[in-house]
Amino acid sequence: MEAISDPDRTTSTALLNCLRREVAEVSTTAGHLLLRLPHTGTLLRARHGRWPESPELFTGTWHPVTWHELAVLVVKELGTAPVGFLDEIAASHSAIAAILAARTTPPADLYQRSEQALVAGHRYHPAPKSRGSLPATTWLPYAPETHASFPVSLLHTDVVDAGDIDLPPGTLPAHPLQLALLGRTADAEGPEVWPTSSVRTVYDPAADLFYKFSLDIQITNDVRRLWTYDLRWIPPLAQVLKPVFADIAATYPGTAFLLDRGYRTTPAAFEALAVVLRDGIRRHTRPGVTPLLAAGLSEGFDGNPLDTLTDPLAWFRAYVSVVAPPVLHAFFAHGVVMECHMQNVLVGVDASGLPVQAFYRDHEGMRLLPRHTALLSDVDGGVAGARGVSEAKGWERLQYCLVVNHLVEIAGAVQARHPGADVWGEARAVFAAYAEEHGSPALLMSLLESPVVPAKANLLLRWSRAEGTASRYVDCPNPLRGTSS
Repeated sequence: MEAISDPDRTTSTALLNCLRREVAEVSTTAGHLLLRLPHTGTLLRARHGRWPESPELFTGTWHPVTWHELAVLVVKELGTAPVGFLDEIAASHSAIAAILAARTTPPADLYQRSEQALVAGHRYHPAPKSRGSLPATTWLPYAPETHASFPVSLLHTDVVDAGDIDLPPGTLPAHPLQLALLGRTADAEGPEVWPTSSVRTVYDPAADLFYKFSLDIQITNDVRRLWTYDLRWIPPLAQVLKPVFADIAATYPGTAFLLDRGYRTTPAAFEALAVVLRDGIRRHTRPGVTPLLAAGLSEGFDGNPLDTLTDPLAWFRAYVSVVAPPVLHAFFAHGVVMECHMQNVLVGVDASGLPVQAFYRDHEGMRLLPRHTALLSDVDGGVAGARGVSEAKGWERLQYCLVVNHLVEIAGAVQARHPGADVWGEARAVFAAYAEEHGSPALLMSLLESPVVPAKANLLLRWSRAEGTASRYVDCPNPLRGTSS
């Protein structure tokens, strides 16, 4: 079952989700979610379900509001809007419409299908599908949501390598859209690739490699460019992660990390033409196992194992058992904060659809705790946005990525198919078992009893005019608290 929505409904849902999480005073009535906006006193209601939809405004009676009217109400509530905010919402709406019109037959490969399922994008971002100011005709041929595939471009040029780069000398892979934005043409055509959910990362199935490109396009909250600072972190971070993941894989067999091996670029356009090489998925996948993107499981696609689920509790417990303990171990045993949100985690399922493996990816969002002081001092050098974080900040980030952004959404997908299933009792049991086996870390015990967990405030971040990589959190109810196991 694929969760395809029309552009109006999808755009409204994203705004409603942001208001519910970050701004509104929330209550429920039969079949509806009530959202009172505290500054203006505006009262909205939306049809209650996994995601709210069909917004209505109360002005003595209830009447429907369009996605654009809802966006205007957001601006009235929060005050002077950031430059271009309403344009971003409109661009995201237009992009969804263009994607749905251009969508082709889903690929036969279930893994590719799961990566390319995210038509709605980030459900808690006000403009999840905006592609900056680019017209749809420019980016649609390369969009994962349309089930695109295309040959990678090749440049023959002077190159700079760092890390483990297994490419022919003097050859630089480039994204065709990347070259078009720079006004350049390819020297040759490379292998056929297909784009993953992150848009700028593509998979080369013949070589079993991922290529992450530098695209000067704003997608959700950031311009997706490979900055020099991020590039120079790749080789030393890979050296840190290799023994960490060797230990985690030994402790939790089947766990794998798709390592960013290094990067290649050209001195003449160091950031603009940079490409990161990442381990492929097949080399880490056990026989008989199918890798699937976690975000795809949440959003839905034809062939999703959730659609044929008969025992939701056993399935969810297996899911949490393969995903959560490696992440907790990386934090507590190794001081590594994984960015384990749904687009950075793949789950391998066996022939019956049961989760049996977890794969993690993307160095860029990872952070290191202070125990890595020597490396942080050497590489960060006091740079703003550095990868070092305090234990408290790292734990806050991990709770959001793992619990709110990830497990809450997978649980929602399960419960949408099996209403009333007490999946959180299963999740709490997995977290409690990890705590018991590893000396009951205070932070983890606190999580199991806390009434709230941190959720990223993507809407309010726009109003704070923060940089794309910045974080701001609000409290949301903790589903792990006080649930019997």
